[in-house]
Amino acid sequence: MKPVENETHHFLPSGEWEGFYCYSNSPAQHKMSIELHFINSIISGSGIDDVDSFKWNGTYNLEHFKIKMVKKYATHIINYQGDVDENGIWGLWDNPEDFSDLAQSEPEIYQKFKALTHGGFHIWPKTAKSESKEEVRAAVKESKKLKEFYIQKI
Repeated sequence: MKPVENETHHFLPSGEWEGFYCYSNSPAQHKMSIELHFINSIISGSGIDDVDSFKWNGTYNLEHFKIKMVKKYATHIINYQGDVDENGIWGLWDNPEDFSDLAQSEPEIYQKFKALTHGGFHIWPKTAKSESKEEVRAAVKESKKLKEFYIQKI
């Protein structure tokens, strides 16, 4: 049996990553602290953000420099897809749940809520120059406050 080896491409180092996601209706950055592993075109890992802790699963393709990941919280999942380059991984996310019942019963609320079901993201490998874990935790707390503010507007 061949031993499992981490990805060797310098764009995808296994280990600590950090970054943010944004909702489609706001440029506010919601911080994420992440541990990712890249092995044989498979992505796995875990992390925390202003929603909760989560697990990552997905795939990457270095021929086209693309990724597809699923962020699994205890209560729901979020799909991520994007591009890989020297600046990390960036792209779009969306919540795949069907909200058609809400759209039919409460169209005004649904229109406001819809903006909270997709957006953009950017993550990158953590370096020595990056924020400390305490700074990331503080940023996650600040992100939670921002998220609560936007949800109250709905």
